[in-house]
Amino acid sequence: MKNRISNLTYFKRTLIMLGLIFVVIFVQTPIQILSIIHHPSIISLVVGGVIYLVFFGFAIWGALIAYKSVYKQTNHGLNLKDWLLIAKAYVLFFVIEIVLSFLNQLVYAQKTTENNKNIMEILHANPVILILMCFTMTFFSPILEELVFRGYLIKGFFPNFKPLIPMLISGFLFSLCHDNSNPISFLIYMSLGMILSYVYLKQDKIEVSIGLHFLNNLIATTLMLIGMLIG
Repeated sequence: MKNRISNLTYFKRTLIMLGLIFVVIFVQTPIQILSIIHHPSIISLVVGGVIYLVFFGFAIWGALIAYKSVYKQTNHGLNLKDWLLIAKAYVLFFVIEIVLSFLNQLVYAQKTTENNKNIMEILHANPVILILMCFTMTFFSPILEELVFRGYLIKGFFPNFKPLIPMLISGFLFSLCHDNSNPISFLIYMSLGMILSYVYLKQDKIEVSIGLHFLNNLIATTLMLIGMLIG
């Protein structure tokens, strides 16, 4: 018989989840503050950068503790089957993103999402900020967001549910934490969140969804940098 989660436990986990979402939303605050300072000094960039990385590190550490409190994952590491699933899932999202991006431009005349637009503005602020953002977007964000929106959310609230419900809720909350200016833009991030949830549930490894998220962010960041060079 599957163990039922008490209402009190759900309440406690909800408070923790809200705290984790708050951290995900505001973890970029130090770098955002730096980006709006005109001609920042080297000292302010170094101090701000260190604070940013330390804050991000503590956020990941806290999310990892939260995840381990609701699920003791026994299988770790990535095998060939995991990598093949990551590749297939990325191709699927890439196709979905192309279709939705085309509709976004057709309906709302937006060439990119509001989230990507805001990121590009920060990247243009300063070379140091550009390096910090590219690094954290590629390596830190996938770890933090997967621990929160896949690991803790799914295992903490939906351990006994069929996949569709946690996929939908995880995708919805994931998209809600990204800047969106219209429903199509919202669907782009929601579809990514749902695909990330699918690969996590299928392989029961947080490393698989982190790997897919890393691949997506690596390609997206690379394309942004190319766009900056061309533009």
